[in-house]
Amino acid sequence: MDIRAVLFDLDNTLFDHLTSARGGLETFVRSFGLELTPKLTHLWFEIEQANYDRFLSGELNFQEQRRERLRQFLPLIEHPGPVGDTELDEMFANYLQSYEDAWAAFPDAVPTLQCLRDSGITVGVVTNGNHEQQAMKISRIGIEPLLDLFSSSEQMGHAKPESSAFILPCESLFLSPGQVLYIGDNFRVDIEGARDAGLQAMHLDREGSDQPKTLRKLTDLIPLLKLKVIAPSLQQSHFDRRRTFNK
Repeated sequence: MDIRAVLFDLDNTLFDHLTSARGGLETFVRSFGLELTPKLTHLWFEIEQANYDRFLSGELNFQEQRRERLRQFLPLIEHPGPVGDTELDEMFANYLQSYEDAWAAFPDAVPTLQCLRDSGITVGVVTNGNHEQQAMKISRIGIEPLLDLFSSSEQMGHAKPESSAFILPCESLFLSPGQVLYIGDNFRVDIEGARDAGLQAMHLDREGSDQPKTLRKLTDLIPLLKLKVIAPSLQQSHFDRRRTFNK
């Protein structure tokens, strides 16, 4: 493969959203004197995804999708309603604090990004979501110094799987889509979207799929690309290029 850059999804690819969210949810549910069950966990993530999709489509703003998630979840834990916006915001802030306290990268994220950078490959993140929150995740989990590019759907005005959400980052790197490899955990949004836009793409399935062009862990990417570490002088040029992109 002629790969000049590798772009990654963030949530559940580099950043362990599910584990962080479960930690936040467990603390939140216990604040009501209840124990978190597998059923409640499943319903929370269903509600989260449905309303996050409404945010990405422009139907709800970022704060309102948070409120709507609680409006739908609170009856499931038999919380008496109705609840006003101020109280909903206070409740969500309690969940959010525990969620943020649990933020972490997957163990294979930093080694993979570092190896790609050391080999002269341009590295970036293209993610759906609120730009400020996604930027905070990138900074907090320690991968910001390893990125040449960070693009969010809110910043671009286009959400994956729209082709523009993939093509615009390629253009900012002065690369054709065919020179860029995209890695993500959501096959429809990440992989089909990237391929439809002309990028090469590989699916990350940490559950262990044996499908072609599927990774079980991010470090599996390194031998597939047959990377070689570049000379120090070339590495310096690579870091100079990163500063240009981040202006």
